[in-house]
Amino acid sequence: TIYDPACGTGGMLSVAENYLHKMNTSAELLAFGQEINDQTFAICKADMLIKGNDATQIKSGNTLSEDQFAGQTFDYILSNPPFGREWKNEKAKVEQEAKRGFAGRFGPGLPAVGDGQMLFLMNGVKKLKDTGRMAIIQNGSSLFTGDAGSGQSEIRKYLIHDHDWLDAIVQLPNDSFYNTGIATYVWIINKDKPESRKGKVQLIDASKCFLARRKPIGNKRHDIAEASRELIVQAY
Repeated sequence: TIYDPACGTGGMLSVAENYLHKMNTSAELLAFGQEINDQTFAICKADMLIKGNDATQIKSGNTLSEDQFAGQTFDYILSNPPFGREWKNEKAKVEQEAKRGFAGRFGPGLPAVGDGQMLFLMNGVKKLKDTGRMAIIQNGSSLFTGDAGSGQSEIRKYLIHDHDWLDAIVQLPNDSFYNTGIATYVWIINKDKPESRKGKVQLIDASKCFLARRKPIGNKRHDIAEASRELIVQAY
């Protein structure tokens, strides 16, 4: 099973399925996704139907305030959620769930209301199986913001100190995305670290692993080519 809490048109779910079938043609990947935008949700659902996949597990709605997969857990989570986006419109429901403590998704603490990306991170952690792994993209604020005792700090403490689930952080090249040129990072969460990786967090600087595009698309000036991907995976 694989889950994307901000699945957009479903591109990452489709790529994950293709990659799995390259490794094992008989394996079946069950894809689960939720998307807030009606148009991209419809495209994702249609794409699943066209490919002959089960589209019933592609849900519409706001993941932070209208969780469509409450109580479910997944083998893998892959996501590029919005960052730098306020969650004040979801504030009442998020705070209500946070009062449930670790019975809900937001037990460790809440990030600043100006940036909801760590809420998606916590949502993913809650939905990972005990043997699960998640790769989720964040910007630099998840690494650096929040004084000791703040929500952001308590979330990092929960992941790193309390549970040792943070496996690696990969810094991606700047200008890799259409809508932003800022630094971005892949957080790899592993609830079942091998013995050799326990008590450690691997930091991979892949900021120079790119090919410059001849023609930018919006803010996207760099491509992460196959050779770059292989280098990053080899480092990991």
